[in-house]
Amino acid sequence: MTDRGSSLARILIPGGCGYIGAVLAPHLLADGHIVTVFDSMLFGDGGLPKENGHMFTIKGDVRDQDAVEKACEGQDAVIYLAGITNNDICGKPEAVGINTTAFPLVIAAAKRSGVARFILASSVAAYGSSKDDATENRRLEPTTKYAQQKHFCETWCGLMKSKDFCVTITRSASVCGVSSRMRFDTTVNKMVHDAMKTGVITVNGGEQKRSHISIQDICRAYKQLMAIPAEVIAGETFNYVAENLTVKELAMMVSEVTGAKCLFKERTDDRSYS
Repeated sequence: MTDRGSSLARILIPGGCGYIGAVLAPHLLADGHIVTVFDSMLFGDGGLPKENGHMFTIKGDVRDQDAVEKACEGQDAVIYLAGITNNDICGKPEAVGINTTAFPLVIAAAKRSGVARFILASSVAAYGSSKDDATENRRLEPTTKYAQQKHFCETWCGLMKSKDFCVTITRSASVCGVSSRMRFDTTVNKMVHDAMKTGVITVNGGEQKRSHISIQDICRAYKQLMAIPAEVIAGETFNYVAENLTVKELAMMVSEVTGAKCLFKERTDDRSYS
């Protein structure tokens, strides 16, 4: 792959068997890229396409430096999706090792191996709670363990970027939509699941805001980043958000589509992302 962007590339996706990776890999394959997924497969293989001349899978752990070094060899780009996303688990030693300790080793291995592009999947949660719309220039003030760990990785991206190593950060909204490796703990997905399963959408509070984007849109965004010349996106950070809605507004939308009832309870979460 050249820095002009649109050439066929060899792309490594740590965490590629997860919710987003299971959709992203086929998108990249459709563009003609050669995709290697590196994943512990703790939750299965994500229903990824079978290995062929363009699709490869490696069962490995991002904490295993030797395995990461080997996986990075010969790659043109890394789209880093690996991580534990459940905030209740993020404080556990295993999650800390995956979400923070491993990251400096991975990005350093990618740079040493001659990888030209490194894209980190971060989160709008890194901004912390806010009453107004956060732009990419806003100071990060994360409040949850998950968000703090994303902030840590972003800091390392800033330290590692160089003229020959294009580092780009994406701060994604909460992703929703269908994947072969389905998640039902994101806001929209959980509401739809509960609506169809029980006929009731339970909302704690409702005035707090959440940012959302469809899984198809975020995957198209990553495809676009691979097609843009490296010098245009080097060192840049992009918010990827389709819409900001209060939790109540979202619940009412899901209710209208599914016919489920909304049950409003006392607010238990003060976070509000916009």
